[in-house]
Amino acid sequence: MAMGLRPYQRDLLKLVQDALVSNPKVRLMMQLPTGGGKTIIAGALLANQLDGGQRKAVWLTHRKELTKQTQTMLTKAGVSAIPNVRWTPGEGAPAMAGGVVILMAQKVSLQTARREVWNQYSPTDLMIVDEAHHAAAEGWKRAICQWPGPVVGMTATPWRLSEKEGFDHLFDELICGPQVAELQADGWLCQANVLMPKPEEIIRGGKITAGDYVESGIKQANSAHPDIMTAGALRFWQTHAAERQTIVYAISQNHARNLNAVFNDAGIPADLLLSNTPPDERANAVASFGRGTVRVLINVAIATEGFDLPDASCIVITRPTMSLSLYLQMIGRGLRPKPDGSDCIILDLAGNAVTHGLPEEKREWSLEPRGEETAGEAPVVWCEKCLTVSPAASHNCRQCNESFGKDCDRCGKWRAWKRWEFENHCGDAHPLVCDLCHIDAHIQAHLPVLPPLDILVDICDDEGMIPDGDFEIDDDMAGRLEALFRELLETEQEAIANDDDPKHDKLDKLRRRIKRLESALNNEDELDQLFDEHIKDRPPSERPQGFGQIHREFEKWKGNLQSKLADCHRELAELSKAIFNSARNKAMYLLQKKAKDMGLLPDIIIPPKPPDGLTGVLKPGWYNLSELGNTVSEKGWKPLEGLKPSALRFPNDVDGKSVSSWKEMYKSVVEWLFREELLLPNDIPRELEKYFRSEKQWDPKGFWKTVELENGLFLYTHLGTGGIVSRSHRFIQVCGKDPAQFQVQLR
Repeated sequence: MAMGLRPYQRDLLKLVQDALVSNPKVRLMMQLPTGGGKTIIAGALLANQLDGGQRKAVWLTHRKELTKQTQTMLTKAGVSAIPNVRWTPGEGAPAMAGGVVILMAQKVSLQTARREVWNQYSPTDLMIVDEAHHAAAEGWKRAICQWPGPVVGMTATPWRLSEKEGFDHLFDELICGPQVAELQADGWLCQANVLMPKPEEIIRGGKITAGDYVESGIKQANSAHPDIMTAGALRFWQTHAAERQTIVYAISQNHARNLNAVFNDAGIPADLLLSNTPPDERANAVASFGRGTVRVLINVAIATEGFDLPDASCIVITRPTMSLSLYLQMIGRGLRPKPDGSDCIILDLAGNAVTHGLPEEKREWSLEPRGEETAGEAPVVWCEKCLTVSPAASHNCRQCNESFGKDCDRCGKWRAWKRWEFENHCGDAHPLVCDLCHIDAHIQAHLPVLPPLDILVDICDDEGMIPDGDFEIDDDMAGRLEALFRELLETEQEAIANDDDPKHDKLDKLRRRIKRLESALNNEDELDQLFDEHIKDRPPSERPQGFGQIHREFEKWKGNLQSKLADCHRELAELSKAIFNSARNKAMYLLQKKAKDMGLLPDIIIPPKPPDGLTGVLKPGWYNLSELGNTVSEKGWKPLEGLKPSALRFPNDVDGKSVSSWKEMYKSVVEWLFREELLLPNDIPRELEKYFRSEKQWDPKGFWKTVELENGLFLYTHLGTGGIVSRSHRFIQVCGKDPAQFQVQLR
């Protein structure tokens, strides 16, 4: 029965059959990329299972469009199958000896909610679950768990939007077929060339609900440029794929109708394929597309899972999605091998490749939950010249061969262009090298590191130096900058320690006292001796008498020593921090001044020379944001130490908004600017664009570097107190408002 199968299909069928033999009640999931022929393998499996016997089988599908299609495939495999079977409520599920009953998963879900329905099936009967990545839904799960025999689930993508849930509670085993790249190499799937428009022309995702973007959020995110979603899609298609048979994935039915109108108005024959399209109209649209009389077929989600369509050599994706499954299903519709050996063009207008990678990317599938994913570099690199998307590790564009970087003359390693940002700063100060070698070159040549360290290292907290500023640096570069700054800082601390400042004498006295107290408290003999000395000078009548009095007096005296030790530690920490900040301020001042004198940073503003020790701090109360911004500009973040915002008042706002942290204040200011339409999601001033991200960004140290805004954008918030105040001040000014109109209450 498996004679007509491709080699990899036969191999996969054999693995499934062996699993069923070794464990007759196994529930297994079979993975194979879209276009690989999962239903054909299932047909061969059923033909073998049901041949000449009384065994029965059920095929679960979730789309009515697929029932007739599945019956046709099974008939070709020599398997009797009946779709749309009559099922009387209250009765068990229908069955056919030696054949397959094709049931809608939704109907099964309703029936199993009331009672178990598989009374006509035995432990030797087989259930096939089509598009099994939906199987974790409550109704599907209930039907599978009640089934008496083995289960084979089929999917191209065993992947769920939820990071905390997998499929290991439903299936015992996962059997994977070849990857997309393997099928492409053997000619079973065609090559795919992915193109993305310029960043400002990308359809944004907006607000996320239940793990994915929703229509309302997408519309809001693109409200400033609504033509991106319609006329923009047409223009991009006309430029790159006007002669190709094309399937377009729309965001919603209304969006699909708008796209259909735009294409037809431009003289391009297009048609709709929607869930409510009458069967005869749907069949006519599909047939016309197959003949080529319809050039563009527009749908929302019909042409994703399992739906059989004529071949397309172009896929247009206008729908942003966080779902890897949906993304690969959409792309997979165009990967059938072409008679002339040509490729398929994927026009990714929503930038999904930046999140999910290219179709041929190797993916490790698992039944277990994915776990929380950390944000890293995009799995692709985009060519500004020809708009082609290439794998992230590419040195050149796969389409036009444009270079994405060059070799460093010093270390010899190839570096992407983003690693050459310092070329614009140094001129002939030393040979032009990549950023990592650049830092080393400056250290060896005793030159200041650029950008200036007062920006790169904005604050110091209990966790150490935190790189900060209006740019991004990788972990390696951050480590080098931190090491350099600490070296400068230690030098300045040593210089301060050698002066005659009385606080250093106090520091030494505190350390000696702590050492004495810790020594006594850790040595019982020494502690007893000190207690005897403590009470020996008292008159005999005032000395404790008897064991009870002596013990109570001793414990009280010992507690006082422990309190004194804690006070000394606290005082030492405060004094050490004061000395550290004094050294830090001086080191920063000297570094900036040297860079200014050398003419390397002509636009830098040198702050007044910092005083020794701590600068004066602000007190709790109301301040306008202009006052706070000017304070940070003149004195750094130190005057704000120990203070946090408790409330924020916007212009003409009496009641204000409660806030609990500087980051929350920053987020509230930016969201207010969006609500007042002083900022527009798709028209952000160029100087503010770099402060936003399209997705969450995670720091390997264990915290989020971004926060999600009301409109679905992500604001970069990995800043210190001074950085947040300065950036809030800057946002308001760029948007045309006076920061003095924003009132902040400090606590």
